[in-house]
Amino acid sequence: MTAQLESVLDELARSFRERGCDASVATMTLAVFFENEAIGELAHERIGKLASKHPSRVIMLDATRAQNDYRVQSCDWIELGVKESAPELLSSALSTLRLADAPVILLWIARGIGSDDRFSALCEDASTIVYNSSLLDTGHEALRELVDYAAEHPALALADIAYLRLGPWQECVATFFDGSASAELRELERVEIACGSDPEAFYLLGWLASRLQWAPSSADALVDAKGKTIRFEIRREGEPRRIASIALHSARSNFVAQLDAAGESILLSVTGARERTRHEAVKHPGIAALVERAILWGHNDRVFYEALAAAGRIIEQKEG
Repeated sequence: MTAQLESVLDELARSFRERGCDASVATMTLAVFFENEAIGELAHERIGKLASKHPSRVIMLDATRAQNDYRVQSCDWIELGVKESAPELLSSALSTLRLADAPVILLWIARGIGSDDRFSALCEDASTIVYNSSLLDTGHEALRELVDYAAEHPALALADIAYLRLGPWQECVATFFDGSASAELRELERVEIACGSDPEAFYLLGWLASRLQWAPSSADALVDAKGKTIRFEIRREGEPRRIASIALHSARSNFVAQLDAAGESILLSVTGARERTRHEAVKHPGIAALVERAILWGHNDRVFYEALAAAGRIIEQKEG
């Protein structure tokens, strides 16, 4: 990789001479690690949109390409083949190519966040880690890895795209219990969540638990601060990485938020003591917008960390 870096630096110098690009205007260095070709194609497109909005130096660390394979596109976009590269070489490459006065944001689009030595090496320069616990599979193993890693590294700024996708559903729950209806939150007895993958469902349940001071008591139940039991069910339904519905039941009312067949709006219905039905537009931001939010606000999101910890405790109880 030493020869590769020398060639890249030569290309950067030539690009500067020919185009006069000014790296001093960049707001950050985006280091993107992936080892799946399809994911890499998505990353190119979406990170490109983000970088066009926020001037950045982008370093794509492509573990599907050999070490002698590289590409420099102006001063702002560098692609390195890092297949079978040792952790210390990855760290050296990032340290060499990063912008000295711009924070490093590491987008780790792979498994092994807590066990891969390459991840540990790249973290040395990173001020923020952006993860996506539901991108590689629909189970909760990647989320479990993140829970463990966050517990061991509480000072490191983390953000998970899977959690950031929940914004429209969190707004729906808030709509259900605004004003005088808020008291009924304490009367909930059952929660049902349908989702195409596990992380979003566990995050949504963890978010509720952290806000309402619920603690897991068994594989399918939680208890509130007064010891009242709240049953829950998570079932696989709909597209991966998308919530299909959430239903909240009390003794008096049923609150249901359901994605319509076209996936364009959420139908909110309340039956029982508070009968009403309404539609809410789904505000599904694109991945570029979610990554932007993760970078700009993720490290200040206390609610995320509490939801992550609660989701971890629920998963641990389910695994027995």
